[in-house]
Amino acid sequence: MSRIGRNPIKLPESVQLTIEAVPPASLKPSKTPSLHRLKHMLKRWPCREGVQAFGAPSRVVVTGPLGELSVRVHSILRLEHEEGSLRVTPRDGGVSKLGRTMWGTTRSYIANAVRGVSQGFRKELELHGVGLRAQVVDRAPGRSELVMKLGYCHDSVFAVPPHLSVSTPTPTTVVVFGTDRQQVGLAAARIRDLRRPDAYKGKGVRYAAEVLRLKKGKKK
Repeated sequence: MSRIGRNPIKLPESVQLTIEAVPPASLKPSKTPSLHRLKHMLKRWPCREGVQAFGAPSRVVVTGPLGELSVRVHSILRLEHEEGSLRVTPRDGGVSKLGRTMWGTTRSYIANAVRGVSQGFRKELELHGVGLRAQVVDRAPGRSELVMKLGYCHDSVFAVPPHLSVSTPTPTTVVVFGTDRQQVGLAAARIRDLRRPDAYKGKGVRYAAEVLRLKKGKKK
């Protein structure tokens, strides 16, 4: 049993959820696996050929006030859409390695999509150090850049993706907001990589409330 997968996903009133079949044109052509091959797939991690080995894969489309997201569902999983909730269950009862792997993972993906289109995800970063500053500059309609002074001889520029919004409430604070949790975390990680916190004094870009383990400097 999966502690995460067995919990139903509650749907807010402002969110609409539909279950659609994945178009065959978007699937990779594959042969129908034999019974021996199916048993072998159940004992392994997910693979590309196993997406449609246990039936027709489906797609969950979630629409809310902030936009629309879609999540693909493995063919080994079954979706039960009830009023105000969605339940994900494996066809094999969760006894195989593949079923247990995809059960909780898919449930988390769908839950993140529901929260993303209703509330959104937010990641905050802080700039620590003398002279470190950040600002958002609009280059063209629908295109903006995050320009930061990180102690180098040049400005560090991060192109803001069109599906995300980046703001600077203060010159030393950067906020990334979007509906896709993975994309928000990826953008925040790329901004942090422009200058990671120093190992001795912690200067650089860090996540808000991030705890750093600093090294001790040399003592006389």
